Amino acid sequence: MSTPPPVRVRIACGIYEGLLLFGVLAGAGLLYGVLMRPSGSSSWGWGFSVFTLAVTAIYFSWFWSKGETLAMATWHLRLQRRGEAQPPRPAQALLRFAISLLAVLPALAAIGWTGLTSQKAAAWTVLLVNVLGYALLARLHPSRQFLHDLVSGTEMVTLRRTIQKRPG
Repeated sequence: MSTPPPVRVRIACGIYEGLLLFGVLAGAGLLYGVLMRPSGSSSWGWGFSVFTLAVTAIYFSWFWSKGETLAMATWHLRLQRRGEAQPPRPAQALLRFAISLLAVLPALAAIGWTGLTSQKAAAWTVLLVNVLGYALLARLHPSRQFLHDLVSGTEMVTLRRTIQKRPG
């Protein structure tokens, strides 16, 4: 039997996931730099942004369609279809990714539109408020599920840990 994980565990897993994703995107950035040979400007433009978004979507969709990422396995979490013990279908995983962008995209859009990009403290505050607001929605929902799980028909569950004794 599995139980839904507390929101704080899912957020901690998300932070760890961010660290892992940093390595994936660093490798992807290196690949992009070698293949595309962008100019020495400080910004690589929209092409690089779209590329990193696609790499992130593929990373999460692929692992989620298997039921877990490395960070989720570390925290003993599993993603499954709502009410079933089966991993999400690839389309469900991709929809989950698209909806989960609501945790950051409104803040990033607001930062860009208001010109807060030069005011780092204000920009980070807007981003933090957006992420915490998104997490608060999960706390307020009776099943404690995030919006991306509700829309995509998935649920995150805690796996029961079993400790196996070695014979002898």
